[in-house]
Amino acid sequence: MSERTATKDPVTDKPVVQAGGLDSGWKERSIGPIGAIILAVIFVVTVELLVLNEILNDIIVPRPTDVFSALITTLSEGFFYRHLWVTTLEVLIGFVVGTALGFALGALLGISRRARAISYPYVVAFQGLPKVVLAPVFITIFGFGIESKIVMAIAISFFPVLINTMAGLTGVDPQARRLMRSLNASEWHIFTKLSLPSSLPLIFAGIKTGLTLALVGAIVGEFVGAESGLGYLLDVYSYQLEIPRVWAITTILAAMGVILFLFIEWVDRKVVFWQSRRELSTGM
Repeated sequence: MSERTATKDPVTDKPVVQAGGLDSGWKERSIGPIGAIILAVIFVVTVELLVLNEILNDIIVPRPTDVFSALITTLSEGFFYRHLWVTTLEVLIGFVVGTALGFALGALLGISRRARAISYPYVVAFQGLPKVVLAPVFITIFGFGIESKIVMAIAISFFPVLINTMAGLTGVDPQARRLMRSLNASEWHIFTKLSLPSSLPLIFAGIKTGLTLALVGAIVGEFVGAESGLGYLLDVYSYQLEIPRVWAITTILAAMGVILFLFIEWVDRKVVFWQSRRELSTGM
């Protein structure tokens, strides 16, 4: 027999009856992780069988068991953590600086119509430029050290934050703006109390995309020219045809991306808390 619990809608303050209670909520939350694990097991077993039956060439796609063995070996080697730290530092610094620059410039363009009209062609031109071509330029300017990879991560990650911030601020309800002006609210109060909170869901969507691109930018920079980092290890293992090691490093990079993304998503739920409440109240 299912329970029925009554809660209040955070927007209307009216009681909302939900079926299932805690047990139903736990089941709903567990569907995603359990389904993902089952799908991963099916994928790994399928690839293992395809390689064992020589349907897939193990030179190109190694057995998952070999990849797991290479992953354990890699994690047990001390020098690996130096390369992991270098890539992590590049990604985090590039992401933080890129996000700050993207938000600041996006806020300026979102607030000022003149600034948006003047700079918009340059913004579009920069977006259309393939960021990969900038890696040799940055290495020429900043050298083979960590600095060129950080600049690459900044260049490739700040644009999604810029565009989403600008789109969020320009998409605020004009009637709400007029209402606040009629109440003698200053431009700063309109920005902090109306425009910014309304734009936060879009801004965080851009931040999540920027984080993923920061990791891509750092690895691309390490591919072009580096002395350390996970991209450097990938290049070395590919040259040595140690394919299980290549897939092991790729798995580590994927795990790093997932961990960072989940952290930003957790921050998103804490900051834009009303969005999570609205999703819960609508059953999404």
